[in-house]
Amino acid sequence: MQLNRRVVLVALVLVAGVVTWITLSAVFATVFFALTVASVVTPVHRWLVGRGLPNYWAGVVTTILTFVGGFAVFAPIFIIAYVRRDGLFALVRQLPEELVIDAFGFYYAENVADIQDAVIDYLSDLAVVVARASPDLAFKATLFVMVLFSFLVAQDKVYRAGIAVVPPKYHDIAHALQERTNDTLLAIYVLQLATALGTFLVAVPVFWVLGYDYWVSMAVIAGILQFVPIIGPSVLIGATALWHLSLGEIQSAVIIVVVGGLVIGYLPDAVIRPRLASVTADMPGSLYFIGFIGGLLSVGPIGVIAGPLVVALFSETMTLLANEVNGAAELGEGEDETGEAAAAADAETVPNDSPAADEPVESGETTDGLGEGSPDGTAGDD
Repeated sequence: MQLNRRVVLVALVLVAGVVTWITLSAVFATVFFALTVASVVTPVHRWLVGRGLPNYWAGVVTTILTFVGGFAVFAPIFIIAYVRRDGLFALVRQLPEELVIDAFGFYYAENVADIQDAVIDYLSDLAVVVARASPDLAFKATLFVMVLFSFLVAQDKVYRAGIAVVPPKYHDIAHALQERTNDTLLAIYVLQLATALGTFLVAVPVFWVLGYDYWVSMAVIAGILQFVPIIGPSVLIGATALWHLSLGEIQSAVIIVVVGGLVIGYLPDAVIRPRLASVTADMPGSLYFIGFIGGLLSVGPIGVIAGPLVVALFSETMTLLANEVNGAAELGEGEDETGEAAAAADAETVPNDSPAADEPVESGETTDGLGEGSPDGTAGDD
């Protein structure tokens, strides 16, 4: 039995892909991250090409804009962590050695001295860890830029090569999975980033008005926590309320829970998400949460993206299967109804009480008045 040439090539690609993944597993997360980002910024590249910019230079401009945008988003986190490190140490040391909550008849005590020491040691070693990892981070940043640029420039070739191995009758499935992938990545990057930015903007005045010393840092943390589905900035609000309770400041705890929970925790989700609903992945929050947490625990930080994406693709395949089964069932019912209608129509063509139903047609005569052997109705030769 002779193997199909295309099947052999597909098998070779799969084997080569597995070997490549094993060999380059150390940078798999970087490559995956670059490819997902490239999928999101592809419309920018196409827009530049549509405005007359050559494909190569459109890729250059898009890559630069993406890198600068990413740096602008993540740099403040590290800058604030470095500049405010002394303040963070002081804040941790201000906590009492024993956390006591005694309010409304409820009493709880917890020794936090060991936790204080662990947090201070971690913050002290963080700068050293980052410094040691700098060369590795530089290499991965270079790889990220190269993969992003290469995909943008050659995306049409990549798509044609990928769709070429898919049989034509399955192209609709491939397109559906591609659209779900794009929608999911847009929801993860664009929607979450916009909501995080909105959270930061509303958190700054709230923390400032409430009199917190590190109101900018707290606003940045609230924006970062917006990437955690369902929970979000409520973690920061709850921790701040517990800190006030540990100091006996019950009124301040109530204020931060009410004001912070409403303005910081609820308002960005209620205002921003509905306006960007067109780029959501149409996935329930519970499934997104499962993908987020499961991916984070299974494959590390990159699982924040990979987890929801895998769950979304699984959901899409289940939807395609359900539509296929339901469509086949409806088609079968339609065929049965069509067959019954055709049988009824045949039975009604010649009424049972018509003489023609029982009497044969003699040679040379037609029931419709047209002569035999002549398509235009003229009588044939005798």
